[in-house]
Amino acid sequence: MPFRLARGVERIDADGSPMLFNTRTGGYFALNDSAATALDALVGHGEQEAATALVDTYGITADRAAADVRDLTARLTGHRLLESR
Repeated sequence: MPFRLARGVERIDADGSPMLFNTRTGGYFALNDSAATALDALVGHGEQEAATALVDTYGITADRAAADVRDLTARLTGHRLLESR
């Protein structure tokens, strides 16, 4: 299932650190590098593409990557920063 950033949410880099900025609330959500990699693949694509990006970039197992992507997706949708298309 493809995802997109929720309305009013922007992906930014603040001093080299990836973050999401919610323009509606003024809140920031910090991302580590692997979460940013997964998010970039999630947006416009889906969980499988994000997991593949983690495997390719960090050399982790497909099962671990899939679990990490599910966790990230749940957190971001829970904070209303990410939504399905």
